[in-house]
Amino acid sequence: MYFPRLTVPAQRRKTVSVFGGLDRRSGGAEGTFAHMENLCGDDWPALTTRPRRGVVTTLAHPNGLIAKDALIWVDGPTLYVNGQATGVALTDGPKQLISMGAWLLIWPDKMYLNTADLTDFGPLERTVTVSGASWMPCRPDGGALPCVSGDSAPEDPAEGTYWLDTGGAAATLRQYADGGWLAVDEACCAIRAAGIGVGFTTGDAVEISGCQAETLDGTFILRAVEDDVIVITALTAAGSQSESLTVSRTVPDMDYVVECGNRLWGCKYGLVDGRTVNEIYASKLGDFKNWHCFAGLSTDSYAASRGSDGAFTGAAAYLGSPLFFKEHCIERVYPSASGAHQVVTLQCDGVKKGSGGSLQVVDGTLYYHGVHGFCAFTGSLPVLVSAPLGEEAYHGAVAGSVNGQYYVSAADGENRRHLLVYDVRRRLWHRQDDTEALAFAARDGELYCLASDGRILALHGAAGAPESGPVRFEAVSADLNLRHPHSSYLRRLAVCAALAPDAALTASVSYDGGLTWQAQGTLLGAGTTDRCLLHVRPRRCESLRLKLSGTGSVKVYSLSAVYEKGSDGP
Repeated sequence: MYFPRLTVPAQRRKTVSVFGGLDRRSGGAEGTFAHMENLCGDDWPALTTRPRRGVVTTLAHPNGLIAKDALIWVDGPTLYVNGQATGVALTDGPKQLISMGAWLLIWPDKMYLNTADLTDFGPLERTVTVSGASWMPCRPDGGALPCVSGDSAPEDPAEGTYWLDTGGAAATLRQYADGGWLAVDEACCAIRAAGIGVGFTTGDAVEISGCQAETLDGTFILRAVEDDVIVITALTAAGSQSESLTVSRTVPDMDYVVECGNRLWGCKYGLVDGRTVNEIYASKLGDFKNWHCFAGLSTDSYAASRGSDGAFTGAAAYLGSPLFFKEHCIERVYPSASGAHQVVTLQCDGVKKGSGGSLQVVDGTLYYHGVHGFCAFTGSLPVLVSAPLGEEAYHGAVAGSVNGQYYVSAADGENRRHLLVYDVRRRLWHRQDDTEALAFAARDGELYCLASDGRILALHGAAGAPESGPVRFEAVSADLNLRHPHSSYLRRLAVCAALAPDAALTASVSYDGGLTWQAQGTLLGAGTTDRCLLHVRPRRCESLRLKLSGTGSVKVYSLSAVYEKGSDGP
C-alpha cells in the first residue's frame, strides 16, 4: 500500500530581540509598543518592568522639593531639611526652590536659608520705619565731619576745615587746604535714629522715603551701617525731623528665578504697581539680597526691558547663560565680566505655558516641553524628540533627570497623567504610570519625585519603605498586519522571558481590531530566573494585537513569530 507524498509547508521565522520602547505612531517599528504600563529600558535591549519604588515620607500639603547635601521639601508653610523642620516661616502654596552655593532661596516668599547653618535664615527684603531721625555730613566710614555751612566761606579758616557751600545751584562740600577751598569728591551723610540700620549691611541698595531733606529721598548704596546709623553718598546740611522716615531694601516680583554665574536671574511679565513690566533682572554678584545696585561696577545688579510679546513660561541656566522662555521664543542672556550683559532673542519653539517645570539638562542637552512636543536644545535651535509619542498634546509637564534619563510627568487632552521616561542615549521612550509629579530632585544617583498625593518617592527604590504590592505591568503592540502575499499566515508566537519567583506573565491577543482580549497562556515564576518560553497559537486573522501583562519583576528578551505558507490563508 502506498501513501501520498505530503509536502511540509514552508515556514519562516522572524525574531525581535531589541525592543524600541513606546511608539504610538501608525505603523510603528518592530519591537515597539503602542501602550505601556510600568515598563522601562534599564536592561535594554530587553524590555523590563520598572523597579519597585521607595516611599520616603508623605506630606500633608506638598509644596516643593529640592536636593542639596540633604533632601529638602516644603510641607504646607514649613520647610524641612533632611526631615528636620526649620524655623523658616512660609506661606502655604507652591514654591520655587533655588540653590546658590550653601544657600537656598525660596520664591515667591523671597526667603533665604543657609543649609550649612539652619539658624541663619530670613527675608530677602527689609523695611525699617523710624521717627526722630537726624542727619549730618560725615566721612565715608561714618566718622564725624565737623563743618560749617552757608553761602559764603568762613573767615580765617584753619587747615583742614570743612565748609558746606550752599551758595550755588547745588550744595558743595569743600575743604580748606594749601591756602584754598577744594571740592570734596565723595560727600557722605550719616542718618541717625534708633534701629535704623538693623537688618542692613554695607553695600546694600536701599530706598529712603519720607525725609524732609529732599536730597536724602531716593535710592542709595550704604557706605557703612550700624544699628542706629546708616551712611549714604549724599550731601545736605545737618538737620532733623520728628516725622517718620522709611528705609527699605526690595526685591522685584519675578515669575521664574534661576542661579547662574554666582547671581540670581529672574523675569517678570505683567502688571506691577500699575505698571506694565516685561523685564529680566539679575542680582548683585554674589549677593542675592540686592537687585538695585547700579553704581557703574561690573558686580552691579542688572535690569533690562524686553520687546518680545507674551508671558514668560520658564527659565533655566544652560552653557553659562540664563535662558528665559516664552512660548515662541527664547531670551538668551550672555553675561559679561565687565557687567555689559547682552540679551538676544531667539525665535523658535519655547516652553509651553504651564510646563515651566519641564526644563532639565541631561547629558549636556537641555530638554523641555514645547508648544509642539518635547524638545532638545543644544544652543542653536531646539529639535523635537517626541515623535514616537504620537499626536497627543500634553500640558502641565514637570521633569527631572538621573543617569541619562529624562523623567517627565504630563497630562494629556483628557487630563490623564503620564509618567514618561526618555532615554537620551538610546533615544527611546517608555511609559511608567499615571503618577502626577509636582517636582523632582536627584541625589546620589537616585531620583526623588514629589507626587500630588504628598508622597516623596525614590523612583529606583534606593531609599524609603518599598511600595506596597507587586508592580503591575502591561505592554500592547500596535496592529500586526498579517496580510502577506502567497497566502502566508501567522502560525505561532513565542515570548522568551525571565521571571522573578513571585512574578507572572500573561500573553493575550485581540483579533481584527476587536476590543476584547483572549488570554493565550501564563508563565509563573518558579523559584528560578532562567529564561523560559511562552507559546501563543493565534487563529487565522488579518490583523492582531499582542498584550503582555502581569505582575512582579519580568524581563522579556525576545518575541519570535513563525509564518507558514498555506493554500487558503488570508
